Amino acid sequence: MAKKVIQNPNANLPPLVVLESFLNEKKKDFVVNKLHEFGLVRKEVFDSKLGHKKKDFKFKKFLGKRYRFIPAPMTDGEVEQIFTLIQTLLSITPKANTPLSEGNQLNVSNQSKKQEGLPFSPLGYILVLVALAGLGGGGYASYLVFTNDGELALAFAAIIAASSLFFSLTLIVLARILRIVRSIR
Repeated sequence: MAKKVIQNPNANLPPLVVLESFLNEKKKDFVVNKLHEFGLVRKEVFDSKLGHKKKDFKFKKFLGKRYRFIPAPMTDGEVEQIFTLIQTLLSITPKANTPLSEGNQLNVSNQSKKQEGLPFSPLGYILVLVALAGLGGGGYASYLVFTNDGELALAFAAIIAASSLFFSLTLIVLARILRIVRSIR
C-alpha cells in the first residue's frame, strides 16, 4: 500500500495568519529581554501554591526563598506598544562622542550587574580572610599540641581544632549576613 500524503490543516490558511502567533511570541520575548536589559523588572518570590516551578527561580537567598526578576504581565496590545516604542528608541542613535550616551550605557550595565549577585563589602572580605587565618592558625596549633607527647594531647588538639572551625564558620556566616543586609538597602 502506498503511503498517504498527510495534509497539514493549516495549509489553506494565509501565511500571515499562521505566522501571527509566532511573531507575537517573538515580539514578547524581545520586549521582555529589553525590559530586563533596562532594569524594568520586579522581584517575584517562589510560591508553590501559585504553581511556580523551582527550576524557573534561579536566584536564592541564604536561608531564604528563591526569587526571579520578571517584567509585569502585559497584554498583546501593551506588548505591541512597547515593541514600537523600543524600535523607535533603537532607531534614534545618539552621537558616540557625547558624554551623555556613555553615561547612559554605564547606568544600564551597572543595573544589570546589580541584579547578577549580591554586593560584597571590604568588611566582608576582611571577615573571610580572618576566618581563613583563624582556621589555619587553629589547625597548626592543634597539630603542635598533638605532636607534643603530653597527657591529654589528643583531647586538647581536638578542642583547639573544633574551636577554630567554629570561629571561622561564625565569621563566614557574619560576612554572608552582611552581604544580605547590604543587598536589602
